Amino acid sequence: MKNEIKNGIVIAICVILISVIVYLTTAIFLTGEIGNKKDKENKNDVKETGANTDPQSAYDNMIIAGKVFNQSEDTYMVILFKEDSASDNLKAAIKNYNNVSEKLYKVNLNETINKYIIGESDNNNATNSKELQVKDTALLTISSGSIRSYITDEEQIINALK
Repeated sequence: MKNEIKNGIVIAICVILISVIVYLTTAIFLTGEIGNKKDKENKNDVKETGANTDPQSAYDNMIIAGKVFNQSEDTYMVILFKEDSASDNLKAAIKNYNNVSEKLYKVNLNETINKYIIGESDNNNATNSKELQVKDTALLTISSGSIRSYITDEEQIINALK
């Protein structure tokens, strides 16, 4: 009987330790929730100004980069941008976009989970999210699972969103 209780306690401790290790690994490497001093400083700056820190409430239709090619519509647009360095004109164009025929999805490249697509060059021939690569801001028009249009110039992006 004592041996069974001892084994049960050892198993429970092992399960708890494994859970903690998985959580910490995810929080550090995948989401950046722990140990990202730069993000903490930016959040403190935003809180002092009274602005909203939750990117979900700032923009509708936020997605992660891995879902760029997996939306239900046949034709839609995806804006890939860094929220902290985007111009006020671009942010206004994104927020005011209201074209019913082509839905606009937003990907914030500042989020840790989306940083893997930032590269030194643009790949406008990507067929899936693993191949997708952008230098900075880009507006994609996706039709039937492939890129129909790829715009990187900010003025052209703003005009396309009007």
